[in-house]
Parts: sequence; C-alpha cells; structure tokens
Amino acid sequence: MFWVIPLVSGSLLMALSVNAFLVPLKLAEGGVVGVGIILQHTLGVPIWLTQLLLNIPILAIGVKAKGWNLLWKSLVGVGSFSFFLAITQKIPAVTNQTILAIVYGGLLMGIGLGLVLRSGGTTGGTDILAIVGHQKLGLSVGTLVMGVDAFVLVAAGFAFSPEAAMWSAITLLISSRMVDLVQEGFYAAKGLTIITAEPKRISQQIMDQVERGCTILPAVGAYTGQARSMLYVVLQRGELSTVKRIVHSIDKRAFMVVSDVHEVLGEGFRDPEQKV
Repeated sequence: MFWVIPLVSGSLLMALSVNAFLVPLKLAEGGVVGVGIILQHTLGVPIWLTQLLLNIPILAIGVKAKGWNLLWKSLVGVGSFSFFLAITQKIPAVTNQTILAIVYGGLLMGIGLGLVLRSGGTTGGTDILAIVGHQKLGLSVGTLVMGVDAFVLVAAGFAFSPEAAMWSAITLLISSRMVDLVQEGFYAAKGLTIITAEPKRISQQIMDQVERGCTILPAVGAYTGQARSMLYVVLQRGELSTVKRIVHSIDKRAFMVVSDVHEVLGEGFRDPEQKV
C-alpha cells in the first residue's frame, strides 16, 4: 500500500496548483483540468465537479478497453484529486502576477502528476483516453495527448483571450518537464558509446581506473565493411573526462558518442528494488 502515499500527495499538490494558481489567472493548461477551468469561469461549474463527471465515462471506457487490473489505481487517483479540488476551492490566490502563477502552478502540477504516475496511477483524463485511442486507432499516445491539449488551449483562447491561451501553453510546458524530472529522476548520468579497434584494452582500463563495467558489442562499418567493436558504458558525470582520456590515449581514432541518461538502475547506481 506504499503507492497510496505518492498518489494522494501528488493529488493534493495538483489541486493546490489548480486552485491557488491556475484558476485565478485563467490558466487552462490542457486536458480535463483545462476544460474544468474554462467551465468554471464561463458557466460557474465547480472544477471538482467537472473533473469527477468527465472522468466517469472516461474511466468506464478505459476499464472496458484495458480491464480493472490496470485502472483501479486511476479510480483512486480521480477520487482523491476531485476531493482535494473540492476542499481547496476556497483558498485565496497566492499571487496576481501571471509569470509567478505560471512558474509555481506549472511546477506544483508537474511534481504532483509525476508523483501520481510514479505510484502507478493517474488522475484520469487525457492519459486514459490516449491509451485507449492508441489501442483502437494505432496513433501514438504522445500525439493523442498533444492533440487534446491543443484543442483545450484553442478553446481557452476563445473563452478568455489569445494571451491566456499562450500563458496556459507555457504552464503546460513547465508542468510536462517537471513530470519528466519526477519520473526519470533529477540525477543525470552519462552514457558513452565507443567504436574502437582496441575494445579489450580500453574496457580493461575503464574497469581498472574508473571501476565501471563495460559491454562489448560486435559492429561492422557500413562504408568499409570492416568488423569493429563497440563499447557501451554508463558513468557519473565526473567520470566522463577520465574515460575520454583513457580512450584517446589508447586509440586516437576511436569514435565516441556521449548521451544523457536520466535514470540508471543496477550495480553501482540506484537499487532497482528501491521504493519510489
């Protein structure tokens, strides 16, 4: 039952983001939440009620397509989010500065949603529709979510103003980035791919000097047709310069590609059994 803690905590942060920052300044950032903000300002419908009522058919569609096993946590997420929206709806706006509301609202929303997703649940809305749409229509989940969010932002432009739609889009970008950080972790390692004629010497030096394991993969040069070897190693950022010196000292013609790695599980990094 450990998953309940991040799910409920995330739902609370999302509700605070909506009522303290997004609703007062008409920042309809997308999805069901964005629809709720538009309806609250135009028709006076409480956002918690919109969140609950719109998600009932969405959850029903999701359960029919995916089954209860995958979506029962989402039912808890929808209920807790709607509950916190209801009990925090009377809190005053924290700021009347648009930029501050965008930044703080986006950060809170992203952190909250990231915690909910890490618990294995959702707060309903476009995520479930996108999963079902992917299964039925073959479209990517990302494309479907982006399409729904774009529709809500356009609606916000008509309901409020073009400026409000632009600010809402920026809020959505901030919250999306925070979701990624919470999901993938703030710790950033480096992945290094090395194509070399000296794989054994280089890998041995990396293991001796940096104490990182390497994976040796067979490769063939497309232009020359010659057999080569490819090394792959994951490092902490501070170890990258040492490994580059090792490679250059052994094989000056080695080809190296450095990439960002946002989460690493396994020996020498985070324990895969560690609780989120």
